[in-house]
Amino acid sequence: MVDLSGRRRPVSGAMRVVWAVVAFTAAGVLGLLLVLPRTRPLRPRRVLACDMCQRRHQRLLAAMVVLALLSVVGFGLRVSQKARSLPACVAPISISEGRTVADPVVPARAGLRSSLRSALTAPVSGLALGFAELKGRGLCSVGDPQITLAFIPAAKNLPGSMVGEVFLASPTPRVNPVRARLLAQHESRHVDQWALFTVVGGIGLLPLAYLVDSSLYPGSENHFEQSAGLYAGGYPPVPRPPVGPRGWAIALWVGVVLVVGRRRIRWAVRTTVRRRSTHAEGRCAVHTPGWT
Repeated sequence: MVDLSGRRRPVSGAMRVVWAVVAFTAAGVLGLLLVLPRTRPLRPRRVLACDMCQRRHQRLLAAMVVLALLSVVGFGLRVSQKARSLPACVAPISISEGRTVADPVVPARAGLRSSLRSALTAPVSGLALGFAELKGRGLCSVGDPQITLAFIPAAKNLPGSMVGEVFLASPTPRVNPVRARLLAQHESRHVDQWALFTVVGGIGLLPLAYLVDSSLYPGSENHFEQSAGLYAGGYPPVPRPPVGPRGWAIALWVGVVLVVGRRRIRWAVRTTVRRRSTHAEGRCAVHTPGWT
């Protein structure tokens, strides 16, 4: 850290490690980029010189702490569930009949791939398990690599959702055994997506990316569903001509980007007009008002 006189504040190595762990737990690699001194957008000198930067920095740290705590709670729930040996699902029957049908054979020991993605998705899987324990009708293990199957009465006839390594499904029968086997493979690929996106940006990145993609490319055009396999997931083929990207969604997300980046756009315009970067007293160049 740097004080207003330009001298560095003493920051212990232990605190740097703590914040790095919090940032990675909360937001993965992107979180690390936000806190590493040479990559984060809020430089120490700028934070101390600008009141608005200080408030923004505090909100950022608070959000990271909250996300990190949620991840730790989820990880703990997942570990506690892993300590209990789940019965193996008879996958096609369980999914097609909408109930837990356990195979008397003990599930096979998880392989390296399954163990790795279980560890990476443990935070969000644990949060899903907490919900399933409150609202569901029991759990069982299915597939190789394994996923956890939970039936949620509140889901009624809605399609199931893969949250981390937990498939939250409707308890109403809706697919035949052959389709159920393909669906298990489809959802297993979604677990791989959860693992990758959790490393890159924490537990919130995949839901956000899926929301953006599904608004632009609905149904079978969704790139996450295409990656997991449209036929296996019960999706129809991609329409010809394609529907997406939808105009209203483009306008929406462009508007969101403009709102989020409006201060930097204003700074860029002002710097271009004046041919130099300027700032008001108590403000950094980005938070200085005025377009010209």
